[in-house]
Amino acid sequence: MVKGLIKGVGMLGFVVVVVGATAGIGVAVGLGNTVVLAGLTALFCFIAATGGPLRSDLVLLACYAPLVVAGVAGPRLLGAVSDVAAIALLTVVVFVAALLPALGSRFVTVGLGLGMASVFGYGFQLTGTASAGQIIGAPALAVGVAIVLRLLLGVGDPGKPTREALADALAGGGQDTAERAVRLWLADRPRKWQTRLLGAGVRARATAAILDDRRRALGEDQAGALRTILDAADAELAVLADAVRAKDAPDHLPAAERPDPGAGLPGETRRLVDELWSGVDAVRDAVLTRDESVVDIPRAAVRAALRHEAEGALSWRSAQLRHAVRCAIGMLLALVVARFRPGDPLTVSFLMTTFAVLQPEWRDTLSKAWQRVGGALGGAVVLALVLWLLPPGVLLPLALVALLAGFPLMRSRPTVFNGCMVLMSVGVNSATKHLDARTLLVEYVLLMVLAVVIALLFGFAAVPGVRKPSLAERFAEAVDTTRALLTEVAGALDGAPRGRLAPRFRAAARAQQDLRAPEPGSKPPEPGQQAALDAAAEGLRGLAASAGALLLRGGPTPMAGFTSTAALALGGAPITAPDVPLDEEQRLVADTVIADVLRVRHAAPALAG
Repeated sequence: MVKGLIKGVGMLGFVVVVVGATAGIGVAVGLGNTVVLAGLTALFCFIAATGGPLRSDLVLLACYAPLVVAGVAGPRLLGAVSDVAAIALLTVVVFVAALLPALGSRFVTVGLGLGMASVFGYGFQLTGTASAGQIIGAPALAVGVAIVLRLLLGVGDPGKPTREALADALAGGGQDTAERAVRLWLADRPRKWQTRLLGAGVRARATAAILDDRRRALGEDQAGALRTILDAADAELAVLADAVRAKDAPDHLPAAERPDPGAGLPGETRRLVDELWSGVDAVRDAVLTRDESVVDIPRAAVRAALRHEAEGALSWRSAQLRHAVRCAIGMLLALVVARFRPGDPLTVSFLMTTFAVLQPEWRDTLSKAWQRVGGALGGAVVLALVLWLLPPGVLLPLALVALLAGFPLMRSRPTVFNGCMVLMSVGVNSATKHLDARTLLVEYVLLMVLAVVIALLFGFAAVPGVRKPSLAERFAEAVDTTRALLTEVAGALDGAPRGRLAPRFRAAARAQQDLRAPEPGSKPPEPGQQAALDAAAEGLRGLAASAGALLLRGGPTPMAGFTSTAALALGGAPITAPDVPLDEEQRLVADTVIADVLRVRHAAPALAG
């Protein structure tokens, strides 16, 4: 908790800098009453488009800018002409924001930032008038400040996030580390040493996973010897991972002691041990040389992967699309309610609570709902005692204290944070707008309850004709569609017609999305299944991406037979690296496929029952 509090205090300081800097510039350029809108929009933009290497974050912010300006300024400007048109536009923006996560984990915060900024921009009550130029200038300034701040924070070491991700994958971190490493590597103008490191690291980890599978079938002495070898490889890869995190290449890395496998291991197992150490040596060489020349990876591969994800999401059978529809309808109802309360200072809290509680997975919706309701009720009790025991003059200082005390707890103790927001919102509005605090408090609690009811109603709303398959059924469908995709790709690599590839990619993308985001009301995973679910989803997604990369080479390729083997391996057949000469890119894809297949197979026992 102490670490979380320290991070929270740092986050509060960061928020003050972003919002304060943007508001200060806004005052200087004449944005007038919209400076608060500009400050908070800058915060949403910065949070949404950070976390990757500097270059990719700046590109994302540049592409994100028109959406933010349109989403924040458009509904408010239309509202001066037609409330109905403004509500319709904001509903469309919320729909797009809720659909963006279908493009991958990188777009979760992008969609969240777009939705929160747009809803805040519509619900924020301006004190006085604002011109069209000021309303448009506020989000435009916000994006500009976010770009400048991201540039300043990353210019000293622009590649640090990529190195960190590669190091985490090399050290064998969580289930999503390999996927994140590949994503950041692709986004950051891939360097040759990073490409070699990624390929060799994936190959070493995949070989280690195969050996770990074999260890379970060996006798006690052989299994112990193999376990010692695997532990030594893990230790050496951890040392190399620390070297990868450093900005500059180390001059020397001490060689780790490698246990002698002895003569007791079967021949194929001994060959795999040699392959493991070969991968570790390749990682060491990449870390020490750090060849910074740029590798020409076809950008069409990235675009094709995003296109397949989007095509899979734009289907009524896609759970992500159904979530986006429910989210848009829920927000539409909340906007209609807000329309009958013009000038209400609590409108923004009501709308943002509705948007925040609506989540793709129903258990997350329940969790958010409890955090909001529990926090609102707890904060209301504290504020009621304050109103009973203390004079009204303490409300504004108390609101500021609540903000400072609550913000560091936003992530670690969200219920406490929401309780502090009750004190802040009611205290500030009653003090600055001269409203009755007791009436405002009752109204705040009722609006929070109404927002949660709307979110739960549409979060749980079943779509007519759509059944709720179990986790085992969703896993089986995701595996089957991915296996069919790999089989089709193998045929295409051998020269077969490619007419059925597009439907296969769409079916695989949809099934993989549904695996993680089921229909509301579906039975949630058991406590021990969540890690397996995450691993299987990332592995299947990686296989689809690798299939797309293979197709870009064109013409017959030695990878055709390996791709067919990978399809069979999803059902339990053995898989090893191709025994034909491969170039660097083909070897990287093969290593990634092996690792993803093994992740899916390791997850299967927990999910298929």
